[in-house]
Amino acid sequence: MIEAMVVVAIAAIIAAIAFPQMRAGLAWARVQQAAAGLRADLRIARAQALTSGARVDLVIAADGAGYGWTPGPRRSLVGGVRVAPAGSSTSFFPDGSAQAGPLRLTTGRQGLDIVVDPATGVVDAL
Repeated sequence: MIEAMVVVAIAAIIAAIAFPQMRAGLAWARVQQAAAGLRADLRIARAQALTSGARVDLVIAADGAGYGWTPGPRRSLVGGVRVAPAGSSTSFFPDGSAQAGPLRLTTGRQGLDIVVDPATGVVDAL
């Protein structure tokens, strides 16, 4: 009986140490998933500008919980991830150039920056 109580106590201590680390890992995975989607959508918007010969604007929602472009879809970010600066936009031009500031995806204390090169429109994560 005492051995079982010791095993349960050890399991509780391990769980108390491991669960906060797992939560941080899951939050980081959500940021990375959202960043991959946003990078892909920025590349699609750039390609759309190149092929259509018209400017394409990707606009961040006012609450930072999503984004979209016209013509194009609207996207919502996963589980508590936000993009800043909210309400900003990234513009891609038919010559491949862009007008953009850095975008930051965050959840809690963790974040990831996405930048667009103004001269080439190339999208990268920092």
